[in-house]
Amino acid sequence: MLHLILSSRAVRRASVSMLAGAAIVGASTAASAAVVPCPTTTTLDILVGAFNVPANGCFSQDVLFYGFSYTPTGNATAASGVQAGLVFQTGSVPVHGWNFSDSWSQAGSVLSGFTLSYSIEACPSAAMCGGLGGPDTLLQSADASYAPVSVFPPGNAVVDWSNGATVTLTSADPGPLPMNGNIGLGSGITGPITVTEVFSGTGAITQTSLRFYTIPIPEAGTLALLGSGLAGLVLFGRTKRG
Repeated sequence: MLHLILSSRAVRRASVSMLAGAAIVGASTAASAAVVPCPTTTTLDILVGAFNVPANGCFSQDVLFYGFSYTPTGNATAASGVQAGLVFQTGSVPVHGWNFSDSWSQAGSVLSGFTLSYSIEACPSAAMCGGLGGPDTLLQSADASYAPVSVFPPGNAVVDWSNGATVTLTSADPGPLPMNGNIGLGSGITGPITVTEVFSGTGAITQTSLRFYTIPIPEAGTLALLGSGLAGLVLFGRTKRG
């Protein structure tokens, strides 16, 4: 009987231990799926491995980045050798994006090439971006640039945005293109937009930058105040005429 009691206690302890272990695993899994601030300087393989879907993306101010991918071809560098720097410029029109740098160069007749991409969207909720507000940002426009090196002839880089816009970067005009950043996003969207760059030329690129310009959406209170102001002007005009 005593043996049975001890056995049952051992089973309960084992069960509690297993549940605790499962809770720890579950917590660590949940933590790995949390949206976190984007690293300022890292390597492309870190971005590809860590931030692949919105649920575990990274944020910069009030925009979300995820879906990083990179496919090297020929003599191109592996993702671990590509430096990635976060672009965040403040101002009346903030700029968000990523700058990637390396020497994607050819060796003899072996050409280098790559395809890299990521997605960006306005933060869908305050909780996803560190409490910095909900989807109060519009993606207004975007541009792309790259720095070819003196390998003749330098290759071209074709940049596509998932809304249908395309620009081709050449050694004659390495960007940023378009010059005004207008790639046809219209009056602004919340996203997501995926930007993809493909390089498959006979030269080399040392640096490439894919950037988005954002504008804030007026808050509801601001819109209400503007509306009441306009209504007051209309009423004042009617009163004056009367």
